[in-house]
Amino acid sequence: MIVAPQVLIALPQTAARRIVTVRLTRDGEQTTTLKVCRLLGTDMTLLAVFGTAYQSSQTFLASAVDGERFLFALDEVSPKRAAARYPVISEDATFNIDLNDGSGSAAGSPATLQARVRVDGLDAAREVLAVERQTDGVWRIAGNLRTAEGALDLRVTGGAVYALAIDDYGTLYQPNLAVAVDDVIRPTLFKGWLYRITQAGTLPATEPAWWDGNTAGPQDLGSARAEVVRYHRPLAHGPITVETT
Repeated sequence: MIVAPQVLIALPQTAARRIVTVRLTRDGEQTTTLKVCRLLGTDMTLLAVFGTAYQSSQTFLASAVDGERFLFALDEVSPKRAAARYPVISEDATFNIDLNDGSGSAAGSPATLQARVRVDGLDAAREVLAVERQTDGVWRIAGNLRTAEGALDLRVTGGAVYALAIDDYGTLYQPNLAVAVDDVIRPTLFKGWLYRITQAGTLPATEPAWWDGNTAGPQDLGSARAEVVRYHRPLAHGPITVETT
């Protein structure tokens, strides 16, 4: 029997790659004009140039682009627009950059988020807020809507999006305040309970001894009547996937 010695062959490792995508809008909208975005090192060394009307992608060695970088985008069409970002690249990344005059136009690409809110097992209209952690670490509001079930219209820039559902916090108690059915009143000393008006009227001149969830059904509240409801802390989900439009 012949025993051949074991041969070890070192295979070359494939170098890590990074796909960098830029999406460029002007005043919150896609346009057909050519825009140029330069990817630079922190010492202003030019690493890449993206030329596109809206979207362009390039693949790099990870070792060439990872770390703190500088993105500068320019639209030469009059009036000229420019924008900059300071991202940290450590994985494949998409940068949505809106070129605007800084007066507050909606930045980012349009997107939608389907939302459904339930309180104690039942559909209920509440404020839904979408926030985005941009690739430069700065947080921004991407959109909001009061709904039980519906679609939020968003503007996103390629960062991680989180959704928050926020319960009604009610109106702070005021002496002799006129209230209508479904108004929600919050005691001066808040202990987690709110009071939903079931019969219109006027709140008492002196703040009452508020009751808790052990007392069921509507109770007198001045000339009005109200039932106790629990306040639910904000509920968050994410990061979540949004549908770009």
